[in-house]
Amino acid sequence: MNRAFKSRNLHGLKVKNAFIKTATYEGMYDDGLPNQKLLNFHVSLAKGNVGLTTIAYASVSADGRTFKEQMYIHERSLTELKKIVLAVHKAGGKISIQLSHCGYFSKNKEVRRLIAPSRIFNEYGFLSGPSFSKAMNKEDFVQVSNSFTRSAAQLKEIGFDAIEIHMGHGYLLSQFLSPWTNRRKDHYGGRIENRSRFPLEVFQQVKEAVGKEYPVLVKLNLSDGFTGGFTIEDCIYVVRELKKLDCAAVILSGGFTSKTPFYLLRGEVPLKGMIENGESLAEKITMSVFGPLIVKKYGYRTNYFLDQAKVIRSSSKIPLVYLGGVDSKAAIEEVMDAGFDFIALGRPLIHDPDFLNKLASGEILNSGCTHCNECIVEMDRGGVKCVINHQ
Repeated sequence: MNRAFKSRNLHGLKVKNAFIKTATYEGMYDDGLPNQKLLNFHVSLAKGNVGLTTIAYASVSADGRTFKEQMYIHERSLTELKKIVLAVHKAGGKISIQLSHCGYFSKNKEVRRLIAPSRIFNEYGFLSGPSFSKAMNKEDFVQVSNSFTRSAAQLKEIGFDAIEIHMGHGYLLSQFLSPWTNRRKDHYGGRIENRSRFPLEVFQQVKEAVGKEYPVLVKLNLSDGFTGGFTIEDCIYVVRELKKLDCAAVILSGGFTSKTPFYLLRGEVPLKGMIENGESLAEKITMSVFGPLIVKKYGYRTNYFLDQAKVIRSSSKIPLVYLGGVDSKAAIEEVMDAGFDFIALGRPLIHDPDFLNKLASGEILNSGCTHCNECIVEMDRGGVKCVINHQ
């Protein structure tokens, strides 16, 4: 396990160990702006010996938000984000930020016109937002690309050590990659070479904006987790193309939020809290009646994505970040033995920001996280937290 605690290079950025706090939506915002909770949260991770912490799910534009309270990159949010960057650096850490666009997946009433690769029914937000997306045209392509590029350049300027582009979990760039949502008949649809064209164009333009020496990571699905979606074979192709474009590292994940949300998380489904968090009576009733049918439960096991991730490891020499079920010393050793460059952690660090220090000292061998996933519910209640440690 000592290997994982040794410093390493991430595309020119020196990080003190292999551990990355994966981007998990924090919900720590006041009117869409980062608040003191968000600053404290990431400072605690830096002090907890995380090599690179990641602010989650920042939209590249106002109309790219999944919900009204979500942060997007603009002058006011940049002012608050710079405070967090400075605080994390003062605490001895490095910090990245994840950039995304919701595409059709939104319940934001302020968004009047959803865009996506194709016309898609917005099953997530039709009770509170637009019901269908429109298929993107040339103007939309340019606008979205420019939003990613502008945001990345601004974030680099205020001091972020790296940028992560979200190509997974069923958001806009993932919607292009998945044949389930990409039904285009032009050169942006069909084969994976075409479905990946726009996401790769966005990545390339971001790299040109921030410079070839600056680390740009990508979060990418191993698979969507259902028949007819993005597959492991698709992932192999996209990873190889990202290597050609000088991607700093690929964070391997899985699942499609609007269809298989707990394919990523595994463990319990906190349905009661999800119903309580519904924004309208109609939404609460719908979740009460159909929730058990809609939200499938996936059993938890340690390193649950490892078998799939090994396929990618054997097919490419690009730096890879393993994510999924790393919850103990033994799990870390297994991932390092499999040849992965970095390890992404989510729930163990939400449960205890000092998890890595305790693991390194021998105080503990396993995380105390029970995979109840109630922390997901807390995202909409003022900020993500472990309900076990905050009773």
